[in-house]
Amino acid sequence: MSPYDVVVIGGGPCGLYTARLLAERGLSVAVLEKKPFIGEDVVCTGIVNSEIFDEYDLPRSAETGLIQSVRMVGPTGDEILYRHPEPFAVILDRQAFDREMALRAVSAGAEVVAGTDVVDLVRDTGGVEIHTLSNSSPSRRWRARMAVLATGCHHRLHRRMGLKPPWKLFYGAQAIIPSTDPSETAIFIGKNHVQGGFAWSVPAGSGKRKIGLLTHEPPREAIQRFASTRFPGWVVDGRSPSLGIKPVTHGMAARSVADRILALGEAAGQVKTTTGGGIAFGLLGARLAVETILRGFEIGSLDVDVLSSYERRWKNLLRREISVGLWAWKIYAWLSESQISSLFALAKTDGIIPLIQRQGDFDWQSGLIIDLIRKTSVFGYFKGLSSKPASLERMLN
Repeated sequence: MSPYDVVVIGGGPCGLYTARLLAERGLSVAVLEKKPFIGEDVVCTGIVNSEIFDEYDLPRSAETGLIQSVRMVGPTGDEILYRHPEPFAVILDRQAFDREMALRAVSAGAEVVAGTDVVDLVRDTGGVEIHTLSNSSPSRRWRARMAVLATGCHHRLHRRMGLKPPWKLFYGAQAIIPSTDPSETAIFIGKNHVQGGFAWSVPAGSGKRKIGLLTHEPPREAIQRFASTRFPGWVVDGRSPSLGIKPVTHGMAARSVADRILALGEAAGQVKTTTGGGIAFGLLGARLAVETILRGFEIGSLDVDVLSSYERRWKNLLRREISVGLWAWKIYAWLSESQISSLFALAKTDGIIPLIQRQGDFDWQSGLIIDLIRKTSVFGYFKGLSSKPASLERMLN
């Protein structure tokens, strides 16, 4: 096979978007996806900011609903209903969305090959060589000028190429259950629902709901316990065909580029540390990566000195969001159930909901988190606690 300009390893939204943009600019691009079909067995709520469709020219055909209100459920069952002035997020059918992204990449001129497992990646003076296995071709080698790693939380190739991937992980678990309940999206907070994380329930259309959680504890046991408590009558276990479990990266990669190698999306830690969502930040990373790659082809160099501009740019844009999210998780893990319940009571009475309505952004959340902590009543609440983690103590002083 003739050498490609770029081979993208990973056929999720960020990898496919990268391939599409590069192909539109005339580069020869192949996408190699391990799963038999694009979009198969995706563990994701599919909730995205409604603004990214226009910003990144994304397909809207996979929309299954809009979110304008969210029910927050605290440790003891206390609830807050948050209603935004207008719909602020979209629920996607991720399988349909990913497949439409693949069709757009192919229409732009990229080759998308599913069912192809990358078993090795070798760098030499002329570019890279990718070794793959598949059912149709037991062994194959692909040549390219460079490789893009869009492999999600799978980091084996990173280490081989000298990258330093994110090392912290959460675990996500999600199942689809039958439901005729039309109620809004719900978020469940507190150890009574899930240890060291949070859980959700999201309408999935056609009489179904997605229930899931993000946690540090064993995810299979966690979702079984959550489902039996909050949705009695529906058993979620290892035999449930819709149950999906996956690691979720938590924090930035220390190094996301090397000679002729670049990582993006979750593979670089471009993930919202507040929620584990990776589409919006990953698409931003993909756009910056494409700009850098095109510049590299223009000047005839894909060495680390050229690709490093991508790493500087994405970290400058996302460092605050990712760092504040990590900090917020530390605070959350430190709070007791009674303290979380007290914050729920405070939120109902002291203008916090209007603050969120004015300043809340589905993807860019650091400013809101800091403003909430600095709000007089919340500041006073935390200041009055007898013991505080060092990170909160620094913020308050």
